[in-house]
Amino acid sequence: MSSVPLSFEQLGSYSPMDFLTPHYRQQLHASLQYLQRPAGTLLLHKGERSLAQYYLLSGKVAVDAGPARQTFEGGSPQAHMPLNGSQPNPATVKALTDVSLFAVEHQLLERLLGWSQEAAYQVSSLGGMVEEQADEDWLARLLGTPLFGRLAPSHLHALLARFDYVEVEAGQRVVSYGEPGEHFYVIKRGRASISLPSAYSEQPALTLGEGEFFGEEALISGAVRSASVTMLEAGELARLHREDFVELVRPTLIPQISRNELARLSQQGSRKYLLLDVRLALEYRLGHQPESLNLPVANLRTHADSLDRDTSYVVTPEGGIRSELAVHLLNQLGFDAYLLGEQPPLAA
Repeated sequence: MSSVPLSFEQLGSYSPMDFLTPHYRQQLHASLQYLQRPAGTLLLHKGERSLAQYYLLSGKVAVDAGPARQTFEGGSPQAHMPLNGSQPNPATVKALTDVSLFAVEHQLLERLLGWSQEAAYQVSSLGGMVEEQADEDWLARLLGTPLFGRLAPSHLHALLARFDYVEVEAGQRVVSYGEPGEHFYVIKRGRASISLPSAYSEQPALTLGEGEFFGEEALISGAVRSASVTMLEAGELARLHREDFVELVRPTLIPQISRNELARLSQQGSRKYLLLDVRLALEYRLGHQPESLNLPVANLRTHADSLDRDTSYVVTPEGGIRSELAVHLLNQLGFDAYLLGEQPPLAA
């Protein structure tokens, strides 16, 4: 069986990846998951929903859609189409030989296709005084972040229409530690420095550039600013008011997964997952969900290097706002994280 990952060029021969712009195809290429299954494995069940879209790389499968049954092999024209291009799965698929496949998250593919189709319109709608290419640069970087990676294209267009743009000078402090959060910011042009309180002096200084953002944590948690941000050079910021952020962005920052979806993910075996309880240790000891690991939200950043990036992290909801903030922080750090729905009783 073939276990060699697809090249960026090879990915373009699969449908509908050929419709993606190079930038979004590269983003999809980095997210591909590769699987190998032995002969006789039932790969897909007709009528069930899958979190991913699957493609056959090598081996032979049988596709049974009900009135018709067909077989095909990796490398054939049929193999360049998805085994389950729609939801629920349109057919039952069984491996007739050992097979290699690759998987693409359904929602990610749909978003990237939408962005590819609407990119030109979105950029032209921004207006402003800078050239279109500069708009594309900062916007492309913004869309590539975990924060905006979950935003539907139509939602994104509404969001961009509500940004206002402010010129800033070198040395200007944009937000200050301890003050209420009123705006979310994206750097459209220039660079900024994040400075933490003296208690966190051991943390390295962080510099933000074009397409990077700040100010969202205070708007998610309702707390005051946790750091100060100062411009290192003159530039321009895209700014979104709190009410618009809460309406348009905040719901997408906290992706949720139900217990049924979690069970399907576990059965498919395509990705490991770990339950996280982000409350304090004392709260955790008083009652927690079975099999959950305690990692207080305050320790997420300092313990990020010890977390496995091939694991999906499902945060239990008992922490309330802290649980929501933890999901956002994990996704911002590049992990795959969700808030668990359908809360059951706690186990003491």
